[in-house]
Amino acid sequence: MKTIGKSLIFEACHPAAGNFFGLSDRGLRKPANEDRYLLKALPDGAVLLAVADGLGDGGAGRQAAETIMQTLSGVTHRPAHRTPAELCRLVRGLDRAVFEAAAADSALEGMGSTLICALVQGCRLDWVHAGDSRLYLLRGGVLTQVTQDQTLARFLMAEGELSPERSNGHYSLQVMDQFVGCGHCEPESGRLDLAPGDLLLLCSDGVHRQIGHNVLTRLLESSADLKTRAYDILKAALATGGDDNITLILAEPSPLQAAP
Repeated sequence: MKTIGKSLIFEACHPAAGNFFGLSDRGLRKPANEDRYLLKALPDGAVLLAVADGLGDGGAGRQAAETIMQTLSGVTHRPAHRTPAELCRLVRGLDRAVFEAAAADSALEGMGSTLICALVQGCRLDWVHAGDSRLYLLRGGVLTQVTQDQTLARFLMAEGELSPERSNGHYSLQVMDQFVGCGHCEPESGRLDLAPGDLLLLCSDGVHRQIGHNVLTRLLESSADLKTRAYDILKAALATGGDDNITLILAEPSPLQAAP
């Protein structure tokens, strides 16, 4: 654990099947860090990456995020078939567990968490997400947002009731349409074929709401190592206010061998 100003930082490196680095920071305004993340090398050669952003008051969000990470830490292998579907099944099970825990304890009312989770093996990336934590892919200098936030704003824009121009700063960006613990979670999932030189970013909204797309692209394109780039992203989020917890994982997989 290290400190930058008033911020508490938890960091981890993982040199399996590529280069991986993650960190989580309380930020400058939140009283506690309710984000959690996981980097885990599996015996079959896959690497599991996950970021969860807890929702709820009085530590309830932290408990939800910890419940998710405890379950994910028990994963021992990538499913042999239909990996995105199996990841969705896992998230729906987590949703029920968190929802039922909140229903059984009034102190945990409203408990929940976002989640972005990815399994990387060889040239294959399978992902699942709920809420507004994100997965990005940097390829050839172009940063692509892979996941789409499951928020009220997205629903309103799809219905034509909110334009993209008016959405910046709109309250609906902060209202989750889906999250782990809502009791009816409908996670979204997908698969990517990776190429040499690809860089992955998994992050909570404390990153993407504080740092603009162009600045984030520039920070990720740096020739520095992953740890330096991760800390540069953290410093940029803090410099723009550090209003929320800040959690990110950077991953440079080695897609030299096809996943089975």
